[in-house]
Amino acid sequence: MNEPAESNFWKKYSIVIIILVIIFLTVVVTNLPRLFDFLNTEKVARYYVALESRSTDKLTLPSVSRENLNTESIIYLTNKARAENGLPQLAENQLLNTIAESRARDMLEKQYFDHVSPTGQQASDLAEGIGYHYKIIAENIGSGDFITNQKIVDGWMQSPGHRENILSTDVQEIGAAVLKGKMKGSVTYVAVQIFGLQSRPVKHNVCVAPSDNLLHDIEVKKAEIKSLQDQLDRLKKELDAEQESIETDKKYTYDDAQKIQKLNEKIYALNEKSRWYNRVVEEAKAKVTVTESMVSEYNRVLQTYNDCRNDTR
Repeated sequence: MNEPAESNFWKKYSIVIIILVIIFLTVVVTNLPRLFDFLNTEKVARYYVALESRSTDKLTLPSVSRENLNTESIIYLTNKARAENGLPQLAENQLLNTIAESRARDMLEKQYFDHVSPTGQQASDLAEGIGYHYKIIAENIGSGDFITNQKIVDGWMQSPGHRENILSTDVQEIGAAVLKGKMKGSVTYVAVQIFGLQSRPVKHNVCVAPSDNLLHDIEVKKAEIKSLQDQLDRLKKELDAEQESIETDKKYTYDDAQKIQKLNEKIYALNEKSRWYNRVVEEAKAKVTVTESMVSEYNRVLQTYNDCRNDTR
């Protein structure tokens, strides 16, 4: 009669099963304190914190794509916010961009976050220093680990004071900057907006008096004209006298060849002196024309100077 299969199995594998049970019990008994230690609440908490800590370098956090934080995007998003509120766009101004960048750099270098630097300097001081003549100037600042440009502008829009600057109806221009650096040991982005309304240029009346040199030249020309006039008067008397002498001699030549020759010589000399007289007359006329032009220019400048002085009173 055949024995049951189960009986044959135990006969065949009983020794192996007993050995495995002994090994299992030995392992359990040996590591039981460690098992209880592991299940201890405090130990579990420590293991959890260790897993969460970056210092273990065993936990890989998902990477986040950061936008290129830049001036153009901030200005675009600011104007977008203004448009959504029915306001006109602000014009980008390079001087305001420069002020914004200087302010951001100064905060990172001097390790502060405020509208006034430790040395007492603020945006308005920078504007005056670089020649931005303003009627209104305002500033928004922000710092943090920004991921997008929109986050920067949204943060300002959620702050009443910053929102008021963004939606101001009094300003017309904008500048912006975002710089990366370290603030108190942590990597930080500092963002700055500068809003401005330029003042109208102040008209300064510069009253220019007539040139002393021009007045001197006029006086010289007048003296030259007087000298020429005196010369003409003298020549005229001489010509009249010589003409009278020639007319007298004509009555007493009596066909005397010698007298005729002397008369002809007088007539020739008279003609030469007459030509000289005429040249002096032309020279005097030219000097008079030039002098009159100089006097006219002097009077024009003098009138402008007097009008200017009256306007400034």
